[in-house]
Amino acid sequence: MTALKEYERLEAIGLWRETEDAQRREVVVSFGAASLVLSDKNDMPLAHWSLAAVRVLSKGELPVVYAPDKGNDETLEIDDPLMVEAIDKVRQSLHRSQTHPGRLRWLVAGVVGLAIAGFSIWGLPSISAQYAVQVMPVAKRQQIGEALLAKVSDLTGKPCSDDLGQRALDKMRDWLLGPAYQLYVVDMGARFSTHLPGNIVLINRSLVEEYSGPEVAAGFVLMEQAHAHEVPPMQQLFNSIGTQATLTFLANGRVSDAKLAEFATARLSGPLVRPDDRDLLALFAKVGLTSSPFAHALDHSLATTQGLIDADPVKVDYQPRLKDGDWIALQGICSG
Repeated sequence: MTALKEYERLEAIGLWRETEDAQRREVVVSFGAASLVLSDKNDMPLAHWSLAAVRVLSKGELPVVYAPDKGNDETLEIDDPLMVEAIDKVRQSLHRSQTHPGRLRWLVAGVVGLAIAGFSIWGLPSISAQYAVQVMPVAKRQQIGEALLAKVSDLTGKPCSDDLGQRALDKMRDWLLGPAYQLYVVDMGARFSTHLPGNIVLINRSLVEEYSGPEVAAGFVLMEQAHAHEVPPMQQLFNSIGTQATLTFLANGRVSDAKLAEFATARLSGPLVRPDDRDLLALFAKVGLTSSPFAHALDHSLATTQGLIDADPVKVDYQPRLKDGDWIALQGICSG
């Protein structure tokens, strides 16, 4: 029996402080896959600490204070002697195995897989992807989004940039998505639009250059937002890269450049998938945008988009939220 197996059902109460300025919070501490899992009283994971990286900040008396790794002001206090003994024993076992890095890597990945499989009777790929999304910090989500944007730029060229056009694009973003999002105009060939983790939406330059008003481009922006609501883009990433790469991310917090490049390529070349019309029309109504121009652009025959016209939430008295001068400036964003 390994040290981890011996203690895998052990739980204790601890006091967790997420940042140096935050108040301490009571959490349930349990063993995961070569990790400590910190959960709230509803069993919702709050943090996921690698046991191999855990540091002991105080010794000799209870409570023992731990930190997840160097350079992190997050702390955890535990006064349960059995849990303290278990953490020490498992950490020593992991450190001894570090002389065999390849063996440890496969051990961690295997134990992570077993732990995640226990969360549900459903398939491991779906469960591992959902769990990875749950434990990912916002900063890591944004970091991966920016890395993916760089991979997309390798394929398409950099996003269009022009001072007047950028100001107009920011107005469109605030109207449709809000300031928490990033909206870019990119030369994507035949692809109309796509979205990335970290609240990043991309639209094709043709949508601003070939139409007389912002309605079609705005419609594709909302389509991407509806897609992101249906399946979070970070979960799309983990579904795409596969179970092994997802488990590797859970073990070390990294997605390889090769997997990011594959996902970026798929975002530009994959088939167009329509979100549910009701969800999409709700977004059109929320921002006061007519859906008919978007429906015509999406399918000139209207064979698949007639419903978007029939249920247009702004059929009468539609007023564009983007002024003519702003739209003209946005049309020139790629000419700067």
